[in-house]
Parts: sequence; structure tokens; C-alpha cells
Amino acid sequence: MIFSFIFLFILFLIWSVLMLKGKLNELDDNFYSKIKITDVKTKLWRIITCLASGKFVALLCILFLIFMENKKVAIVIIINMLIMWVLIGTLKRIFKRNRPNINPLVEEEGYSYPSGHTMTATIFYGFLIFLIIISNITIPLKIILTSLFVLLVLLIGYTRVYLGVHFLSDVIGAILFGSSYLLLYIFFTYFILNFI
Repeated sequence: MIFSFIFLFILFLIWSVLMLKGKLNELDDNFYSKIKITDVKTKLWRIITCLASGKFVALLCILFLIFMENKKVAIVIIINMLIMWVLIGTLKRIFKRNRPNINPLVEEEGYSYPSGHTMTATIFYGFLIFLIIISNITIPLKIILTSLFVLLVLLIGYTRVYLGVHFLSDVIGAILFGSSYLLLYIFFTYFILNFI
């Protein structure tokens, strides 16, 4: 797990350097140029993207704390989100990348890299995937739920580009960093502290 964390973090650093040097601009432009915007898709992607908004995830954390039988797990989820929000703000201030210079379909403020929604989705739903994997539910159900959450993370990343508030490279950078951080968080909370 630690080796996977190191590998993903190094990939994030390389990706970030490429972004800063403008080496990913063509990739970003080509990907966005292939997106076809329609009213129906815009309505759907606006709903999907909200599943990684700060308010929605905070609400889910509160619901976990109230209704989850294992309060320790709920606390670990909340701590994870608090750390994540600090990291998102810190990374955005470090890289200071401006958002795409197009007409966005939703309003967003602040810097672009990495994508906060995508990182939130990666870390929040990624941690839920981990909880599913270590749970006692049946293997077929584990596969179904894991697949759905992975798909959700990817869709949320796509919505950020579709809605014109992020570059593809912002999304990929968020997934790389979010995944590396998540592995480290799981390692300490589960394997070192035995808190879950």
C-alpha cells in the first residue's frame, strides 16, 4: 500500500510539472473540443456533479455520524474529509492555475488545479469503497457497489470538464493526488491505528 502511495504521488508530481510547463494544454483542448453540449446532458451532469459538492458530502458525513452504528467509522470518515478540504485549498493556492477561459455552465470561484470536486469524489467515495471491501457483505454485492462508486468518481470528473469549470488535466491530477492520499489515510487508520 505504501509503495502504491509513493507511485501515485510521484505520478501526481510529474503530472503537475507537465501541467505547469504547458505540456498538457493540447490534451486539455482536444478533450474539451470533443464534448457535445445539450440541454438534457447539462441538466444530468449538474445533478451528478453536486454529489461531490462540499455541502452534499458534509450532509452525508453528518448523517453517517447520526445513523451509523459504528461511530468510530463515522468519525474516521469526517476526519478524512476535513483533512481533504485543507489539502484541496492548499494545493490550489500552490499551483494557482486559472480556470478555463470559456463560458462555464455552472459558477465556480477560485483556482482550477487540482479539481476539488474530483478530489472530493475520489477520497470520499474511495473510502466508502474501502469500507465495502472490508465489510461482511457478499462478494457479488461488493463488486456491484465498488463498480458503481468507481463509475461515479469518473462521471463526476467528467462533469467538471463538461461544465467548463476544469481542464481534463485538473481532473486527472485530482484523481492521482486523491488516490495517493487515500491510500496513506487508509494505511494509518486501518493498519497502523486499527481504528476501523
